[in-house]
Amino acid sequence: MQLLQRLNLFVAAVLSLGLSFSASAADRVGDFALLDHTGTFHQLSYYGDHDAVVILVNGGTSLAEDGSVLALSSIARNFAGSAQFWVLNPVSTDSRADVAGRLQAAGADMPVLMDESQMTAKSLGAEKLGEVLVINPASRELLYRGSVDGLDAALSALPAQTSAAGTAGLGSDIEYVAHNRISYAQDIAPILEQNCVSCHRDGAIAPWSMSSHAMVKGWSPMMREVVMTRRMPPGQIDNHVGKPLKDVAGLSVEEQQKLIQWIDQGAPNDGDTDPLAALTFSDAKYSLGEPDIVLSVPPQTIPATGVIDYRYVPVELNLDRDVWIRGIEFVPGDRQVLHHVITYLSSPADKSDVEEAEEQGQNLGGFAPGRQPDTFEDNSGRLIPAGSNLLLQMHYTTSGRETVDATEVGLFLHDEPPAYVMSGGVAGQRRFIIPPGAKEHKLRGEQLIEKDAYLYEMMPHMHFRGKYMSYTAEYPDGTSELLLSVPKYDFNWQFKYQLQEPLFMPSGTKLVAEGAMDNSDRNPGNPDPTRPVFFGLQTMHEMFFGFTTLRYEGHVPRERVAVSEETSSGSAGVGGGE
Repeated sequence: MQLLQRLNLFVAAVLSLGLSFSASAADRVGDFALLDHTGTFHQLSYYGDHDAVVILVNGGTSLAEDGSVLALSSIARNFAGSAQFWVLNPVSTDSRADVAGRLQAAGADMPVLMDESQMTAKSLGAEKLGEVLVINPASRELLYRGSVDGLDAALSALPAQTSAAGTAGLGSDIEYVAHNRISYAQDIAPILEQNCVSCHRDGAIAPWSMSSHAMVKGWSPMMREVVMTRRMPPGQIDNHVGKPLKDVAGLSVEEQQKLIQWIDQGAPNDGDTDPLAALTFSDAKYSLGEPDIVLSVPPQTIPATGVIDYRYVPVELNLDRDVWIRGIEFVPGDRQVLHHVITYLSSPADKSDVEEAEEQGQNLGGFAPGRQPDTFEDNSGRLIPAGSNLLLQMHYTTSGRETVDATEVGLFLHDEPPAYVMSGGVAGQRRFIIPPGAKEHKLRGEQLIEKDAYLYEMMPHMHFRGKYMSYTAEYPDGTSELLLSVPKYDFNWQFKYQLQEPLFMPSGTKLVAEGAMDNSDRNPGNPDPTRPVFFGLQTMHEMFFGFTTLRYEGHVPRERVAVSEETSSGSAGVGGGE
């Protein structure tokens, strides 16, 4: 008999005996996602192929001392494969190191979800440490709430040997942080303006506009869901590890608490004026300012349906002198169909040459959804020799209607040649087979830094099956350093992660990208979990690229720059296909 059937029998038996639950079987819980103490991403709904998710709420010194974690670990061994077991830690003062040490002291090994904002524990109605919940992850029905002492009997559906569910004998009360008065005007509107409105405004990339309190209130249930599942803001990282980054997405713990609490209170408006309605925005086409050169890409007719092969569109420059660019920005003609652009200086004869050019860094920059414009800092740039033309690799996806895309390219020039060439590279893997149904097929790529360099940016790139990716620097002296962890990769957003300060990479350093693919039916974006997947250019195929942007140490003689190793050492673009 399946575990879920046994749980339902247990619920019916307990109710028939007149015993009580803290919540009835009709209760539902919302979906949520958290990182555990190792930085691994977990989402409740992902485990919909399991009969149950079992959650022990615990933290602080109780994690090591009350015996519940060890008891849960023992029960978990009996239900491996049919149920997922977690500890949920709402003690905000606990660090990951604290948790790891207490698990070791308890003699247990189990994912501990770090509920730093306490919003998950609060949404589950947890009141005391030691409380256990059993949830059907497919329907998110709450099946059991009680102590770990009654859990084994509950999961085994042996009601004759099971005591009443309840909170008797549990640990101390959970001390929730409460914000007494949350103001829409003073608290919520500034959070939205800083983190959301740049995309959620008229004419921007988001599907709806945060143009007023009424709009926000109407969408507030969806806002709650995407914050609780870490879908928004997009491009979130594990901010407990790695090097400091510029403008990284994500709400602070306090911002999460205020926003969710305000929504749960009914999203009230407390003022006579609406700060969101009063916001004004620049109508400038280019975020970097007015370009020195604007190039119009020949209009591209895109059919309503079907798979569109990559298009290689030449764009003449007609330059009679060398120019150095300090930035490049793309303005899509139709964002719904333009998936990416890569800008090459040369004109590769075929796709294999394009792949080689991508590996050798013979491109200027690119565009992809959510990707910031390419800018070259610290007196660096990229050279466009006189007489050169551009070749744009353009990837389109159909939207259900025929359209015409007329994209523009803005080039921003240095007044004087810069001292350095900004280059790039890739730690990637091209030869792989992802088996059908694989939930976590691990991949690894390396980039060898052959000369002293400074690292500026990292950009993970995979397709629909991408699950997570991290970057680690392995230094010549034998030490290593985790630079970036993206625990939940989202193909819809192609983010560059920019270091606050360039990181010195001595010659001989290895940049290592490690990640995984999810080719299972639990991945909602997977086109076909029944087929093996190989490397390829189209999104139905896969890629595993950890792109980097680098500036090599030392002045580059300008008369040699066109053939220097800096310009042939890697890629600063979005990759040889998206």
